[in-house]
Amino acid sequence: MESEEATPSLSQAQRMKQLSQSGRLDMDTIFAIMTEEKGNQKETLKINTSKLKKYFPKNTTPKQMEETIIKLLERELQRKRNRDSR
Repeated sequence: MESEEATPSLSQAQRMKQLSQSGRLDMDTIFAIMTEEKGNQKETLKINTSKLKKYFPKNTTPKQMEETIIKLLERELQRKRNRDSR
């Protein structure tokens, strides 16, 4: 599980407990359960702020960096859509 950086949801933990108690839990089953996509699981992207600091004024907070990056990406997407519609 550590190599997959996954933690079980409540329902996954309950299923694994039941399988363990009945003697049917093995590593393949654990892997299959733990690699299921969870409904509330969202992918995240982490970028170290030290990589971004050179692009922002000194006192910019990480939240401000995020907001600026999103705005710039939205502008770029709009620019591409406008160019492609011509």
